[in-house]
Parts: sequence; C-alpha cells; structure tokens
Amino acid sequence: MATAVLEQSPSLSRDRARADVMLRGFIAAAVAARLVFWATTNRMFEDGLTTITHARNVPLGLGLVHHAGEGNVHGFTSAIGVLIPLAGELVHQGSGMLAMRVASLIAVCIALVYARLICRDLRLGAFPTAFVLAYLAFDQNMIFYGMSGMETQVAVTVILGGVYHVRRQDLVASGIWLGLAPLARPEFVLWVAPALAYLALANLRRGIAAGGIAGAIVAPWIVFTTAYYGSPIPNTVVAKAAVSPIPAILSNGSPLPWLEWLFGQVTGHIELLLYHFEPFHEVWSTAAAPLPGPVLIVIAVVVADLFAIGLVASRQVAGWWPALAFVGLFFAYRVYFIPTINYYDWYLPPFLALVMIVVAAGLQRIYVWRPMITKSLSVALAFAFAMHVPFSFGVESKVQAVENQVRTNVAEYLKATVPPGESVTSESAGYIGFYGGVKLFDYPGLTSKTSVRALQALPPDQRDLPHLVAALRPDWLVLRPWELNSLREQFPEIAAEYEVVRVFQMSGVSDAQLDADGANTISFGGLSETDVDEKFIVLRKNCATQSGC
Repeated sequence: MATAVLEQSPSLSRDRARADVMLRGFIAAAVAARLVFWATTNRMFEDGLTTITHARNVPLGLGLVHHAGEGNVHGFTSAIGVLIPLAGELVHQGSGMLAMRVASLIAVCIALVYARLICRDLRLGAFPTAFVLAYLAFDQNMIFYGMSGMETQVAVTVILGGVYHVRRQDLVASGIWLGLAPLARPEFVLWVAPALAYLALANLRRGIAAGGIAGAIVAPWIVFTTAYYGSPIPNTVVAKAAVSPIPAILSNGSPLPWLEWLFGQVTGHIELLLYHFEPFHEVWSTAAAPLPGPVLIVIAVVVADLFAIGLVASRQVAGWWPALAFVGLFFAYRVYFIPTINYYDWYLPPFLALVMIVVAAGLQRIYVWRPMITKSLSVALAFAFAMHVPFSFGVESKVQAVENQVRTNVAEYLKATVPPGESVTSESAGYIGFYGGVKLFDYPGLTSKTSVRALQALPPDQRDLPHLVAALRPDWLVLRPWELNSLREQFPEIAAEYEVVRVFQMSGVSDAQLDADGANTISFGGLSETDVDEKFIVLRKNCATQSGC
C-alpha cells in the first residue's frame, strides 16, 4: 500500500494518541447532543414521516405503500430509509420512528470511528482531526435529519465506511459498504462507480469479487421492487423529474437556452454550496442567525479556501481519488438534476462529510507553514459549526409544537371525516399520510402515480399545485392560504366547486402573517426559521358538484 503524501507534523505520534482520546469524547458528545435534541424537541420531519408511513402500513395489512387506493406505489427514495423503520414496526407496531432514531445514534458512532481512521490514513494531526470529528458530531443537519426520521446519518456512515475500506482494498468490507451505498441513497452509484474502478485497476479479480459482493446485497432489493412496484426506480424520482424537467439541449435548433439554463445551474449551486459552508444557513428555512452576516460569509470563504488547499494537498494521496471523484460527480449531479432552490438539505451531509475531510487536509498543509494558524482555525471552525446547538434545538422544539397543533390535527380530522375511497390533494404528504391514512393525490406525486400522470400530461410551465387540482378535481383539498389564493386566481370556476369546512392554524398569530407565504418565522435566541406550515385550510367539494353527497 502506497503511503500518503500529506506532510505531517513532527509530533504526529503524540497527535494520534490525543486523537484517540478525542474520538471517545466526540462519540460521547455526539450521542449526548442527539439524545438532548430528541428529548427537547421530539422532532418528526415531514419527509421522514412519508417514508415511515410505508413501513407502518405493512403490519397494518396495507403493504409497503403510503396509502390504499392506488396500488403499489414506490413512494420513498431510500431503501435503508424504509427498511430500518420496517424492522421497528415488525418488532412492535408504532416503533418506526424509534428505530430510525436508534439507528442514527449507532450510525454516528460508526461514522466518527471511520472518520478518525480516514484522518489517520491521510496523516492528519490532532487539530485537523478534531475539526472533522466536531463537524460530524455537531453538524446541524446530521443531528436534525438523523433524529427526525430520515436516513441521513446512516448515509454518512455508509459513505465514510466505504471510503475507508475501498482505499485499503479490503475485499469483503468494501463489497459490503458498496452494496449498502445505493440502498442508502440511489445517487450513491456515483460513489460505487469510481470505487469499483479503483479496486479493479488495483487488482481486477479482487475488484470483480468486491463488485459481486455489492451486487449480491443490492440485487434482492432490485428484484423485490421490480416485482412489487413494477420498477426499481422510486416514484419519488419520477415525480421530481416531472415538476423540474431538464430542458432539451437543442431548442428550435439552438443550444443557447440549454446553455443559459446550465450556466444558471452551475452558478446557483456554487452559491448554494457556499451557503452551506455558513453555520446556521445549512437549513433552507433560516431567516436570521445569531452571528452577523459578514462573519458567516468570512467563515464560508475560509472553508472554501481550505477546501481548495486540501484538494491540492490530497489529490495524490494513494487511494484517495475515488472519494474526490465522488465529490466531483455528486456536485455535477446536483447541477444537472436538482433545481437551484435552497431545499433538499438532507442530500448534502454525506457529500459535506468528505468535503470537510478535504478541508482538514487543507488545515494540515497549513500546519507545516504556520502551526498556530492551523490550531486556531481548527478550534474556531469546530466551534462555529457546533454553536447552533442551543439555538436550533430551541427553534425545532417550537416548530414541532406547530406541527402538533396544525398538521397533526389536520390529519386526524381527515382520518375521522373523509369517507373511505374519497381522494385528498395536498402538498403535505408526511403528516397527512402518517396520521390521516387517506387516499392522497399529493403534489408533486411523491406517493401518487395518479398525480404524476396528471402532471406529466401538462406543459412543463403548468406543473404546479393549482393545475394538478384542476386536472384531478379531488374530493378534498388541504391547502395553505397562498395555495388556495393561487387556485382561485388561476381557476376560479374550479375553486368555486369547493367549500371551506375547517381551518387549522397556529394560535396567537395574526391571519395577516399566516396568510402570506414566508411572512412568519419561529425564533429562539437570535436564530429564526421561516415556517410555512402554520395554517391549513380544508375544503370539500360542494354537494352540488359531488356525486353521492
């Protein structure tokens, strides 16, 4: 095995001993932070509930589906994201969320161990290693999504475990982690491809064997989804592609529109990436942060600069290029397939975990020139990405109180009121599915092929919620105020077919705030997040327009 080429500090042996002590400390701190988040917020994320609903419905006899009435619809993206809560539900009904939270607690411990091992193999000193461990232990999105029902923390572990074993050419372990990768996130095939190429180039037979092990792990899921759903491609992927289509390379014989779109995508995603380098701004809904804006920008610029230095320092490290290839391929994937909106935060933690290891390589390179700069920057950056804890925990506790008062009550009302077989259309699939159990034509069709087909039949610029309602004319609507206003403006005659039967909203907030998109925020200690889920209006078709009324 070739050695790494990063220059090490003279006290590397002492640094390694310190790092092992730090590892145990950061594992304890990471678990403690997540337990406190769980206890103080009991946060349940909308998209996590969408997936867990599939698992919950298996022991209820409905199958691995989000709701009855549309057949078998693959309404989740991550296989691991549904299999973990499914295991919990099969052991004890109603334990899907608990299973995902426990899995996240275990996963962060494993992720920290692998991060420590990767830093050791890259010959990083104690301070750069401590920065990486601190980031993984306290990163806002890893805590939030992992403990709110998403597969995010597990996905981070899968990537780091794979990077470590592939670099060392460990046959069995590499095959196992590479097999788990596409089950954690479908886009992780962008990691599997360079990893298998590296193994095959090093030793063709061992590379083929590792690929065989990975294939044996993935194959049963592909066979199952093909037989059960008709395709291994999740309906969520099809739905998102329908509402965010990629323009044709040639439009009226000219590539200029496509090039303009591509340029906007590249610049937009670079801006979004820099935004995720700013503490507190990792979360899409952040409206204000405890730190001044210029300070956050400086942090992002420093991280970006260290990333560039780390790329140069680590590009020739033996066996490291598959990880760097994944970083590049993943960013290219986001540019081409993901719209430039400040959302989909849960996609980024595995990518950012590797980015921060490269940043640590940049810190290590600086150590050779200015040790105190490396030490100071490592401590400062670790603190910057950890200081959200009291603020974000306070905000998320308040957000969950809103979810309990509004979306949970909406769903329970629908469960008690909507007759079996009648359809509901709403953008909110998580809470309505988990607590409501109704036939849901959601927007953009994550859990509904009926919605996807209706949207695909529309021109790309008309694939919005009002046009979906106009196309399907469901029995019930659950809309935010601005969604209802948009329906009334675009389709007044169709809107007139519905009457308001209930309004669920956060108490103590004026209608003027609740009725305007993005007008209301939830704050704690200087951190504010926009909350667009504080008022929902339930509408039912008028008796004059609904058969059997």
